[in-house]
Amino acid sequence: MSGTVMDLLVVADQILILVLLIAVGYAAVSTKIMDPRATRGLSALLVNVTIPALIIASMQVPFTPERLAGAEILLLATGVLFAFSFALAWAVSKAMQVPPAEEGVLQFAIVFGNVGFMGFPVALTLFGEESLFYVAIFNLVFNILVFSVGIAMLTGGRGKEFDPKLLANPGIAAAIVGFALFLGSIEIPGPFIDSIDLLGGVTTPLAMIIVGAMLATFPAREMVGNWRIWVASAILLLAVPAAYCCLFAPVFADPFINGVMITMAAMPAAANTVIFAEQYGANSRLASQIVFVSTIGSLVTIPLVATVLL
Repeated sequence: MSGTVMDLLVVADQILILVLLIAVGYAAVSTKIMDPRATRGLSALLVNVTIPALIIASMQVPFTPERLAGAEILLLATGVLFAFSFALAWAVSKAMQVPPAEEGVLQFAIVFGNVGFMGFPVALTLFGEESLFYVAIFNLVFNILVFSVGIAMLTGGRGKEFDPKLLANPGIAAAIVGFALFLGSIEIPGPFIDSIDLLGGVTTPLAMIIVGAMLATFPAREMVGNWRIWVASAILLLAVPAAYCCLFAPVFADPFINGVMITMAAMPAAANTVIFAEQYGANSRLASQIVFVSTIGSLVTIPLVATVLL
């Protein structure tokens, strides 16, 4: 058996664990064990408690010049990736002649992947705990952009201005606190860091269960009828990570950082695309479609990207 096939099987085996957890969430909703209210409550717990705990725990690592240099490289690579994604999303929406009412949602979905819900579990599965430090920094940039430029995309200049208070959220706060502790080489005392570790450890199974629960709420037949969704999903899942690998990975010398970046670039549309679309008066049905199609597609494309590009 060739090395490439073996690599694919190893990655697929790791991703299968996450898929099975997604299936648990899907089954829980299908059998009425969970309802939309429970899903919303668990999502709030994930975003406000377990992910911030995971971020802080992942940054409780010894300060070294190498790690600081890695963080700087990742910040630069993240800026480059988002700049490219913004330009690509604009070009794709114009090329497909997307109606103005749908343009913002499509662009938002291409730019902002599910790096919170799925990014941490997938990176942990593929690269181990060391990668979570860098995923947390990536999420800091992601959150700043999604609550500023992302909202501007969805509102399309309809007079809803950016509210700086949106940046005062647990994810950004945890990343700033965690990075400050890292820079100061400050260790959280034993009982507290142990509790934070336990909370952060809940993130992977909880995130996957929530993704499955969300998929179960989408009527499948209504989710797959728009051809633009398939094109946008292919661009999001395959073209963006491939473009980073070909255009930008050679610029950044660290293969580990590049691996994390390519993985983040391969994530499906952010789960909160639907929530943001509803909140800011954009096309929430289109948002649901692209989240559904790209998330289902990512179960195939993430192992493929991990095998071919990493």
